Amino acid sequence: MTSDNQDAGGPPKTHKRRITKENTPPELLTFARNFKRARLEAGLSQNDITALTGIGQAYISVIENARHSPSLSYMALLARVVGKPLYELLEP
Repeated sequence: MTSDNQDAGGPPKTHKRRITKENTPPELLTFARNFKRARLEAGLSQNDITALTGIGQAYISVIENARHSPSLSYMALLARVVGKPLYELLEP
């Protein structure tokens, strides 16, 4: 017998919460704004970030528009590429 949250023998299903303007965490907005500012200050385009990290340009755009919450490892990688410590990109 399976529960509503689990397929037979599979891992529990996760329900991704869609990020909207109403439920966007303020930290995500701060990261998005600060990352974009740092990218522009470094003279890098979204395509440059893609070339340096392998993260798709469309995903970079989604991050900069705070429509998706990147993983901590992606946040650290993006901070490193723009030459900033991650904590600076999280400061309001």
